[in-house]
Formats: sequence, structure tokens, C-alpha cells
Amino acid sequence: MRGILLINVGTPASTAPNDVKNFICAMLSDPLLTGKSEWWSKFLAKNIIAPGSGSRVSDKYELIWHNEETSSVSPLIYHMQQLAQKLEEQKGIPVEIAMRYGEPDVAGAFRELERKCPLLHEVIVFPLYPHYAQSTTQTSKDMIGNVFYKHPHSFRLKFADPYYNHPAFIHALISNAKPYLEDIDKLIFSYHSLPLTQVETGWKKGKEYDYVYQLKETNRLFCNKLSIDPHDTFLFYSSQRGKNWLNPFLDTDIRDLPKLGWKKVAVVTPGFPVDNLETLYDVDIEARKLFMEAGGEKFTFIPALNSNDMWVEAIWKIIERS
Repeated sequence: MRGILLINVGTPASTAPNDVKNFICAMLSDPLLTGKSEWWSKFLAKNIIAPGSGSRVSDKYELIWHNEETSSVSPLIYHMQQLAQKLEEQKGIPVEIAMRYGEPDVAGAFRELERKCPLLHEVIVFPLYPHYAQSTTQTSKDMIGNVFYKHPHSFRLKFADPYYNHPAFIHALISNAKPYLEDIDKLIFSYHSLPLTQVETGWKKGKEYDYVYQLKETNRLFCNKLSIDPHDTFLFYSSQRGKNWLNPFLDTDIRDLPKLGWKKVAVVTPGFPVDNLETLYDVDIEARKLFMEAGGEKFTFIPALNSNDMWVEAIWKIIERS
């Protein structure tokens, strides 16, 4: 019997500043994410970054966290739980969720999968990152491997490969986005930015590690299927933490579009299959505000795949390939 582990980056335990600070500290202590040495990453995270940003980021989480749909649960966890439930019910296979940083953790997910299925012989780890990056894919693999080998298990692990170009993933993206693409001047693809040093390292290893190649391939396939002229699209990056990161930056350069005559845009975020702070705040709140204040007339946010039925089917097809 097989099981599925859905893995994502993580979320604070609550919107309280201290919980947000602890989450930021855990995340930015990871050298695979920061690109710096382990001791320096931990020093900066604990003593400088987390204390200075806890309250500010807490305010952002407050804006996206408490609503009628998700109640008091993080939107990320809510949508992942919904996705896991649908997969489990529709495919008859045990499914658990876990985070790279924070709760629910991988060890607990393994225990729950074994409880659900005593005859478990294989767990498919499905990263909710379609494109490879050392700060998401690689650090999750390393952490899961460390947890797995600390204790004996009755099952083996298998990781789903990056699925940025898988037909089922592209089809799910298109089905989800199509209703939002009416009456726009430009379609914006928004992805998480990365340090240029990490991008170059991946590029040198080949396409299976090349973040920019992979996301541009997603965009190309998406546009081809919908007969969208690439000249009618833009590629922006968000959540950068410095100048030497992939650009143009969504939180600055989107303000230029209305001046150029493009006043109606839709924004899709293929790198985030589940809505989180980077989509619900950085795009739907901050980028929207900047664009409209600069003279925009229409800003359409395209929600992530979340627990969309087409996404459930896509995950199953991707796992079958694995």
C-alpha cells in the first residue's frame, strides 16, 4: 500500500508576532534558503531579521488569515488539508501534509500514515513546488531524508520530480485560470524571486535544476495551449530580499504598466499551487494597490489551484509517472 505526503514550506502557528518571529527565524536559519553559511544564517535570523520583522509580517498575516472560509486556520494549512482530504477520498490512498518549517511536521505525518495503513510499503513525497529550487525542493528533500533515517520505517520513500512541464499540471493551471482571462490587456506571471547566485548554480547543473528555464517553460506551455501571444504577457518576481535577486520586481515595477497603456491585467502564480502569504498578500493586496494607485483600471487575481478537482487529478497523474 502506498501513501502520499504533501510537503510545503510552512506557516506560522498563529498571527501573533512571537509565532511569526519564530517561523521567520526557523526559515531564515536554513543555509540552503539564504545561501549563506549555517552559523551566519542562524545569527542573522535570530538576532537581526526575525526580531525586526515579526510585528510587520504579523500584520500581513492578519490581513489574509481570518476569514469565513479558513476561520482561525492558516490559509496554507486549510487548503492543503482540503487537498489531502480530496486525494484520500477520491483515490483511496492515505494522505498527510507536512511543512519544511513549523507544524505539522514530517515525523508526525509519517506516524499518521503508518497508523492509517499498517501495511504501508511506500510513501510518495509530493512537493507543492512545481519548479526546482535549492531553497524549496532541495532543503525539503534533505530534511525529510534526515527525519526518515533517524528511525526505522516499514516503508520506502519516493520523491515526485519537478512537474513544471507535466501536461496534467499545465491543464490544471489553464482550467483554473481561463475564467479570469476576459477583458485584460496583459497577463502577468508572478514567481518567487531567488538570489542570482542560486539561479546560476542551478543553471550550471542542467535543466532539471534550472529554475528560470523551468518557469519559462511553464509559461510557454500555458500560452501555447491558450494561443496567448507571449508579447501580451509579463514575468515578474516577488518576495526578493536584496538587489541581486531575479527581477523585475512585482512590488516596484508593476506600477510602470498603466503608464505604458496596460491598465487591465490578470496575475497568475504557477509556482504556488496553494495560496499563501506570497499570493494572498504580495499579489492580491500589495501589487493590486500599487497597480491601481498608478492608474490601473482592472486588477484580476487568479487564485492558486488549492483543492481544485483538476489539480487533484493532476497530482494523481504526476504521482503515477513517479
